[in-house]
Amino acid sequence: MTRVFSIFERIGLGGGGKVKAVYHRMNALAEMEEFDPVLLNLDHSIRQMLNFAELKANGTIAPRVRNLTVPQACYDAAVAAGVERFSDFPAFDRFETKGKKTVYAQGGETVMVDTTTHTPIGAITKRVLPQTDGKTTYTLIDDEIHQSVTRNADGSTEKTDFTRSLPIRWVKTKDRKFIIGKNLVTDTICRMPRVYAQNIFEMVACEDAVVFFDGVTSAYLSAVTKGQRALFLHADHRSPSGTIVPRSRFLIENFKGEAIITSTAVHKARIETDVIPAAEIHVIPHFCDTANATPQERKHLVTVSRLELEGKPIHECIEAFCQIKDDFPHVDYLVYGVGAGQKQLEVQIEQLGCGDRVKLAGYSTEPLRIFRNAIASVYPTTTEGFGLSILEALSNGCPVISYDVNYGPREMIVSGKNGELVPRADIQAIAKAMRKVLSQPARYQQDTDTGLERYTRQAFLSNYRGFINKISKRLSAPE
Repeated sequence: MTRVFSIFERIGLGGGGKVKAVYHRMNALAEMEEFDPVLLNLDHSIRQMLNFAELKANGTIAPRVRNLTVPQACYDAAVAAGVERFSDFPAFDRFETKGKKTVYAQGGETVMVDTTTHTPIGAITKRVLPQTDGKTTYTLIDDEIHQSVTRNADGSTEKTDFTRSLPIRWVKTKDRKFIIGKNLVTDTICRMPRVYAQNIFEMVACEDAVVFFDGVTSAYLSAVTKGQRALFLHADHRSPSGTIVPRSRFLIENFKGEAIITSTAVHKARIETDVIPAAEIHVIPHFCDTANATPQERKHLVTVSRLELEGKPIHECIEAFCQIKDDFPHVDYLVYGVGAGQKQLEVQIEQLGCGDRVKLAGYSTEPLRIFRNAIASVYPTTTEGFGLSILEALSNGCPVISYDVNYGPREMIVSGKNGELVPRADIQAIAKAMRKVLSQPARYQQDTDTGLERYTRQAFLSNYRGFINKISKRLSAPE
């Protein structure tokens, strides 16, 4: 069985197309018995583990997909190095439990106070030692130490990450800025955050694995990664204008790995024009299941997107909708998502006086249901590696009005057939496209399956099986 890691910086309960693409990959690998899919999380916090458990419980992540934090993945290295379990808690001769709280005493004096909550990942205990003025809080899972945090008088914070009570890494920060870190397995001190992260990551046992780096932000770890490495380029390496960010260019051209992947042939050609890639580029398109639910009456225009207006200028679409809304009195514009731009959109809606027709509907865990019930989807974006929301909409019979940007929109949308492509920031063109689609929705809806054969589940599974089997053969190839 081939273990497949996907590097994840932080697990949230929401997420845009990039996050969904990673989940889709891991879920697809979980369908194939020859692969062991693991999300390798750089963040060791309890919240991350609880988020992962919730995503599994609600079906977002398949049961066979596992989650490991980097300190957890370093457990074998810590055992081999002879790291000792932390056991420096004070002795006690009496304890009393009332509800969630347990108080431990020695000679009549309180020495520890535990507050325990039962969760899907086990019993989580917050432990405070009053004799240390409460500066340090320990977090335990089922009586094993997971993390300790010390808040100092100067405003700095010291955090130690444990795995099964073995100390793995320690870091000191102030105002969330890195000051110094220490590898507690090798006793190595690091004064630069990236050197520190690489030093810890080097202990991860992935010699016989295939490791995916999604986006350039974690690509620097490839230099110390054992096993076969693949860099998946989404759109986060490009600026809103579409040009490659200089730092991203450096990481792509200096990626230490065996393959670079993108989701469209157009993007592959552009990368090969813009940079000198450090490895062979492969194309693996995303997929989306087609609708199999009972057809519903379609109502309203929708947008499903992060509310990050620099890269997703939803405010331009709201302005365009207000120009045509009186001609379609039974159609509202519903915007699903959360993000930093929410307040700005709320102000805009109030200023335009369109709150009865334009509604911010919040985050949804059921985008396919939204598209299945919508007349059309509006997808504003300034740069797009693929555009998974476009595929989700089309796969569920919902035509798409999208900005005409690289790369996915141009591969999936044919203007006048299954949607409309419009110039960026052209309010009049957006309004005109909305009017065209709303005037004859049935004609657009009947052609939404155009070209979708490239994006089936079976094609997706076959592409990943072939890619991973090909790259993993290098693991056992003679030197």
